[in-house]
Amino acid sequence: MWGGPKKTKMEEARELLASLILTHVPCIYLAVMVRRVILAQGDNKVDDRDYYGNKRLELAGQDLFKKFNAELKKIADQIIPKQRAAQFDVVKHMRQDQITNGMVNAISTGNWSLKRFKMDRQGVTQVLSRLSYISALGMMTRISSQFEKTRKVSGPRSLQPSQWGMLCPSDTPEGEACGLVKNLALMTHITTDMEDGPIIKLAFNLGVEDVNLLCGEELSYPSVFLVFLNGKTSTE
Repeated sequence: MWGGPKKTKMEEARELLASLILTHVPCIYLAVMVRRVILAQGDNKVDDRDYYGNKRLELAGQDLFKKFNAELKKIADQIIPKQRAAQFDVVKHMRQDQITNGMVNAISTGNWSLKRFKMDRQGVTQVLSRLSYISALGMMTRISSQFEKTRKVSGPRSLQPSQWGMLCPSDTPEGEACGLVKNLALMTHITTDMEDGPIIKLAFNLGVEDVNLLCGEELSYPSVFLVFLNGKTSTE
């Protein structure tokens, strides 16, 4: 009666998948997640939570960037729906000092607190050790796990074969943080803002195919492996 013809259940499901549930990843990724959950029931095909392919590095300033985007979206939602509103100029509503002030505050106090994400971390920033070149390099490539240090669990602390070539196997502190605080390997380099076009061309030249060319049955073959690049799926 209102808002046009009534949508079918299939159309409603597709709209929910496209607009609400994991909007930043394709629907095929959600289908793969559901299939892995179903296979874990009964069979012993459960992922190893300590496998580094299932982890993600959180770089400095990401939370401040999320807060910056959220406030910008809030202002846009307030201005754009108005009938007499002028053309929305996003540059005028950008607070250029927001991320800078957040980083300066974290460096000066040593605490990383964001009320929006209910985050309050102590001792995030430390004085850089200049005892030697290796100690300074190791401190700048430190990785802190969010696992509770007081729990006596050996899984997250032990060496993982997936760390080979990316994390240093020997540089870790003593005591309760042993194995939870790691360091990147000397030759490891984290890239940001890189174009994925050359990587996609290289992957296709190595035999990777577009996932849209295969059906669901072919994707579940034991000889087929999924390749994810920034949320985009291909098969090998």
